[in-house]
Amino acid sequence: MLATLVAMLALAQEAPRFPPHYAGRATTCPVGGEKFDAPALMHYSTFGALPDGQPIGSIGFPILLAECPGNGLVIFDEFTPEQVAKLGPLVASDAYKALRGAESSYYRASWLADALGDKKQAAWLLLSATWEAKNTDPASERARRYNAAFAAAATAVPADAKDFQSIALRARAANALRELGQFDEAEALRAGIVVAPDAGGDGEDAPKNREGWSGYLKKLAGPIARKDPARLPIDMMADRDVTFRCLGQEYAARHKQPAPPPLTAFETEYCARPELAADLAEHRKKLAAE
Repeated sequence: MLATLVAMLALAQEAPRFPPHYAGRATTCPVGGEKFDAPALMHYSTFGALPDGQPIGSIGFPILLAECPGNGLVIFDEFTPEQVAKLGPLVASDAYKALRGAESSYYRASWLADALGDKKQAAWLLLSATWEAKNTDPASERARRYNAAFAAAATAVPADAKDFQSIALRARAANALRELGQFDEAEALRAGIVVAPDAGGDGEDAPKNREGWSGYLKKLAGPIARKDPARLPIDMMADRDVTFRCLGQEYAARHKQPAPPPLTAFETEYCARPELAADLAEHRKKLAAE
């Protein structure tokens, strides 16, 4: 009885195997048949995105990928039998083994997708790899290398003014070049992206997507022109985030929290815009009443 109780207490004190919102799911590795528990996302919500495309929500992004413990295969798709046949030699190769422990899961997934011949999927996976790197350290060598690799992969995909995936990849590539400080290249790419009047065809969401990507490209022009490499420039923030950025120092002082970085000269000017005055005044009133 005592041994059972001790075992139960030890189990209760174990660190969770997966982050919140994930559960273990019995999985069989497509290559080799190894059985293991993989992270399975249960539920989450999003309420916006960064300029690089990373969603803002109730979980950390990108979503965790399953990885076979033995051979290190990153399961980024439902592979066809033909792909599984190719993946065996790929994950057994010295090149892939060198990536294990050295590169992130999404970077390795992108490498595999590229080796399988899917350049577009490889580019999208690289974009997620940039989020992994920037979330850890946005100024790291890895973050810059992944951003540069993504920009190259995205611009290698043929441009198509009617295809939202092509438009999106090139728009995110222009942003990546901006983050890298390559402002002339970023502007040349941004200015050359065309959103065709019939992009997306007659799909239900096509008009909204055309408007959205046109608006994104227009907003991106400002940070590029003033040579701002920040991951989230204030003029690309959602209204709610603008408010908290403008009042960040005041919120921190009121709640005795660490102060955020001081506003830049541009941010100070942006926060003084007349169209923000009423909203900022209302939030200051609420803050004073807390």
